[in-house]
Amino acid sequence: MADRRIGGAGGGSDPGSGKGKSKGGVVIAAALFAGLAAAAGGADASGSIGAALDAAGSQSADAQRSSAEQPARDGDETEAWRRLGLKETKKWLEQRLRCAVQSYGQVQQFFLGTPCTSMDQRMVVLGDPHGNLIVVSVVWVKMGSASDADRLLKLENTYGTGDVTPVATEALELAGLRFTAQHYASRIDGSLVVIAETEPVHGNPAATLLNDAAKIAVLFPPP
Repeated sequence: MADRRIGGAGGGSDPGSGKGKSKGGVVIAAALFAGLAAAAGGADASGSIGAALDAAGSQSADAQRSSAEQPARDGDETEAWRRLGLKETKKWLEQRLRCAVQSYGQVQQFFLGTPCTSMDQRMVVLGDPHGNLIVVSVVWVKMGSASDADRLLKLENTYGTGDVTPVATEALELAGLRFTAQHYASRIDGSLVVIAETEPVHGNPAATLLNDAAKIAVLFPPP
């Protein structure tokens, strides 16, 4: 696996290479409709069926993500992941991290001048029924004021400014893994900034799944 630097929605990271699309049910459904496509006019019918399958898959993913949002807000991580079709295999939590030490670039310079009051980070490896594995990083940064948190979030969300770095890759046997910021979400709640990022670890997880996992992870309350 090639090394790639971590970043926010840009946050100083190298661009991701793009993720493959999941197969599973879409491929099976496409096979079932192959005969129909040929009988109904070849390429035009195939295109219509393909579009319908894509739309159905998107709606299903949206419904899964929506159903996982409330458990995530309630802090029920196991249930939130279950509703996305994922299950925890490994998890690591680091608390009371030093913000300026655990960051780089302009984000680090920001922390040197505007210290945070706390930083916690959780990393979790998740598996799906098809054998795919992904890793999720969630960072909770508590600032001294809402205005400081807003400044941090704007900096974090700007490409090329640096980021908070992960601390548990070796503990999770993921040494060498780097986050690309291709699958990223962030939010602010008063003086709290939350940053979530995901990456594939094994197999070919869909980009939709990686994006949805980040959108759910960012909803988790601080540990």
